[in-house]
Amino acid sequence: MQSNNNLNITKEDEIDLKTIFFRLLSKWHWFVLCGSLGILLAFFFSRFSQPIYDVKSVMLVQEESNGMGVENLFEGMDLGAKTNIENHIGILNSYSLNLQTLENLNWRTTWYQKGTFKDTDLYKNTPFRVIENSKNNLAGIKISISTIDNKSYQIKVDDKFDDGTTTYPIEFESTGLYGLPFKNDFFDFTLEKTSPLLSSEYYFVFNDFELMALDFVEKTNVSLVDKNAELIQLQMQGNTPARIVDYLNELCNVYIQFGLKKKNQISFNTVRFIDAQIDGIVDSLKVAGQNFTDFRSKKKSIDLSHEAQLILEKVGEIETEQASLSFQLDYFKNLLNYMGDADKMEKVAAPSVVGIVDPGLNSQVVKLGELYSKKSALSYIAKEKNPSLIMLNNEIKNVISSLEENLRNLLSAAETQDRFLKNRKDQITMRLAGLPETEQEMVNIKRRFDLNNELYTFLLKKRAEAAITTASNIPDAQIIDVARVRTAKKVGPKTLMIIVIGLMLGLLLPLFIILMKDAFNDSIKSKEELESLTSLPIVGEIAHNNYKNELAILDHPRSGLAESYRGLRTNLQYLFKGHTQKVIAIHSMIPGEGKTFTSLNIATIIAMDNKKVLLVGCDLRKPRLHQIFNTSNSNGLSTYLIRQHSLNEVTNTTKIKNLYFVNSGPIPPNPAELLGNVDFKAFINEAKKEYDYIILDNAPVTLVTDGKLTGKSADANLFVLRQGYSKRDQIKFINQQAEKNEIDHVGIILNDAIHNGHGNSYGSYGYGNGYYDEDHETKNWKTKLVSTFSRN
Repeated sequence: MQSNNNLNITKEDEIDLKTIFFRLLSKWHWFVLCGSLGILLAFFFSRFSQPIYDVKSVMLVQEESNGMGVENLFEGMDLGAKTNIENHIGILNSYSLNLQTLENLNWRTTWYQKGTFKDTDLYKNTPFRVIENSKNNLAGIKISISTIDNKSYQIKVDDKFDDGTTTYPIEFESTGLYGLPFKNDFFDFTLEKTSPLLSSEYYFVFNDFELMALDFVEKTNVSLVDKNAELIQLQMQGNTPARIVDYLNELCNVYIQFGLKKKNQISFNTVRFIDAQIDGIVDSLKVAGQNFTDFRSKKKSIDLSHEAQLILEKVGEIETEQASLSFQLDYFKNLLNYMGDADKMEKVAAPSVVGIVDPGLNSQVVKLGELYSKKSALSYIAKEKNPSLIMLNNEIKNVISSLEENLRNLLSAAETQDRFLKNRKDQITMRLAGLPETEQEMVNIKRRFDLNNELYTFLLKKRAEAAITTASNIPDAQIIDVARVRTAKKVGPKTLMIIVIGLMLGLLLPLFIILMKDAFNDSIKSKEELESLTSLPIVGEIAHNNYKNELAILDHPRSGLAESYRGLRTNLQYLFKGHTQKVIAIHSMIPGEGKTFTSLNIATIIAMDNKKVLLVGCDLRKPRLHQIFNTSNSNGLSTYLIRQHSLNEVTNTTKIKNLYFVNSGPIPPNPAELLGNVDFKAFINEAKKEYDYIILDNAPVTLVTDGKLTGKSADANLFVLRQGYSKRDQIKFINQQAEKNEIDHVGIILNDAIHNGHGNSYGSYGYGNGYYDEDHETKNWKTKLVSTFSRN
C-alpha cells in the first residue's frame, strides 16, 4: 500500500452550483408541499377578498366658451376668458370640490352586513335608517347591531377613537328599541327598520365628510384622455360599483355648477355693483325730480333763453362726464386696495361697468381673477412648497405689480381729467351770473335732474346687459360618458396573479429555509462536499439504514444497504491487494457517527465472502459489542491485556459463519496504558495467525487517545463520517493525522448517505431496476408520507 506522505490533503472551497441544484432537487417534496399550500392559500385569499371594480366617466372641457356671442356686450370685458385644461384637472382633484360632492350625497352613515369571511357594503340596500338626534355622534366608530326581535336590537361597540391628539378606547354594550332614541355619552340617534332583515348581524359607522374627502381625493384619478383632446377622464376603483358611480357623476355635476358659478361671477359682481349705485341714485333722482316739478308749479311755465339752454347743455355734458369719471376714480382706488386679496377680488365688478374700456386693464383684472381661482383649487391638493404653487404665486405677484403700475397711471390720468373738467365747468357756470335769478335757479334744478336721470338710465342699461350675459352663459364642461354600473369593470382581485404570487412565495419559503439551514449548517452534506475537503481516499459510501436491527445486511442481503457494504468490501480488497493479513481499524471522531455499526457490518460482509474475520471491541471505556450479541462482558480484550485470559478464552462465536468477536471486557482504570503496551501488539500478532481479517472497533479519537494507539497496529485506518451529522472541521483533524504520519493508510467511509438518486450518492450508481431490492416490509400511506419527509 502507498503511504499518505506528501499528499496535498485539503482542497480549495468553491461554490458548486450543481451540488446546490441537486441538493434542492432532493427536497422536491417540500417544494411540492409548500407550493401547493401557497396556491391553496392564494386561491382562498382571492376567493374571499372583496372584489375591486374600475369605474370611469368622461367630460368634455372647452378652452373657450362663446356665451351665445354676447361677450361683446361688455366692451373689453373678455367674459368668455380662456381656461387652462390643467385648471380643470386641478379643481376636480381639489379637496373642496370633493367635500361638496360628499355633502350633496349626504353619506353620513355607511352600513355593512357581517359575513363569515368578508363583510358586504349595503349601499342603497340597507334595511335600516339612522336619524341623528345630535351632530356630535363620534365618527369612524364601528357600531355593531344584532337583532333581538322585531322590536329591539343589541348594540355593541369595541373600537378606538382618535381625536387628533389622543387615542382612547370606546367600549360598551346595550340594547335599544326600533323607532326610539338611543343615547349615551358617545351617540344620540334613532334606528328604524325600513325593510325585512337579511341577517342578524350588521354594523355601521358615522362618516366624517372631511376625512372622507381626503380619502376620495386620493382614490380619484383625473387625467387627460389624449394630450391633443379636451376630454378629461375620471376614474376610481373600489368594492361597491354603485357607490363609485354615484360619486363620480355627482362630482362631475358639482364641477359643472362650480365652473358656471365662476363664469357668472363677473356678471353677478356687475349686477351687485350696479344695484348698489342705483339705490343711491334713485333717491337723488327722486329729490331732483320733485324739486324740478315744484319749481315749475311755483313759477308756472318758464321758457329758458337761448343762452340758458346753451349753458345747461354744456354743463350737463361736463357733469355727466364728471360722474362717469368719479365712478372710475373710485373703481381704481378700490382695485388698488383689493387686488392683493383673493376674496375681495371675487367681488370686483367688470371695469366696463364704470365706463372703462382699457383692454389692458380688463385683461389684467380677468387674468388676476383666473390666477386666484387656480390657486384656490391648487391649494387643496398641493403643499406650500409645491413647485407649481410657488410658480403660481410668482405669476400672481407679477400680474399684481403690472396691474398696480397700470392703475396708478390710469388714476393719475383720471385725476388730471377731473381737474380739467372742473375748471371748464367753473368757467361755464360763471356765465350764469348774467342771467335772471329765476332762470339761474331753473338751470341748476334741471341740470341736477338731467344728470341723475342719465346716470340712472345708464346703470339700468348696464344691468340689463349683465343679466343677459348671465342667462346666456353655458358651462365650459359637459359630461360625455356618465359613470354606469353596467360599464364597471372588475379588476380585482386578480386571481391568476395572486395564485402565481402564492406559488412563488410557497416555493421561496423552502428555498429560503434550506439555504439558510445550509448556510448555518457546518455538517457534511454529500460525498461531493467531502471530496472538496480532502484528497484522502473515500473507500465507501454507506446507505442509510432503514431497518431497526444492527445486522441489517444479514436480514436484508439484497437491500441497498447490503449492496453499499459489498462495494466497500470490493474497495478494501483492492486496497489490500498483495497483503495476507489485513488489520482494519475503524475510527470515528465523535459518538453517533455509526462506527460500531460500520465495524459490525464490515466484518459481516467480509465473513459472508468466506473470510475468517475477528471483530474486536477496542472501546474499553464504553463497550457495546456484548449488547449487540447479547453476551456477557465479564471477559474480553481488557482481561487479555492484563493476562487474565487467553485469546481463545475471550473469543466468541456468532450465528454468522466465519465471524468471531472479542468483547471489550470489564472497563479498566487505565485503558490507554493497556492499549499502548506490548500486550496489545501481541494480541494482534496472535490473531493474525488464525484470522484473515481483524476489525478493530475503536473509541472516538477526539475524545481519547485510544484509537491512535490501536491505529498504529492496523494496516488501514478508516474514519467513519456520518452525512448530515459529522462536522466539516473534523476533516481537518483527519487530514492533520495523515500529514503527521501518526497513523498510516488513512481512508474515509461516508456513512448514512441519503439515497436521493442525484449526484454521486449511492443511489446513482446505476445498477438498474431489479438488481437489488429494498425488500423491507410494506408500509401504509401514512408511514410512507412520514418516511418521505422525515429525512429532510
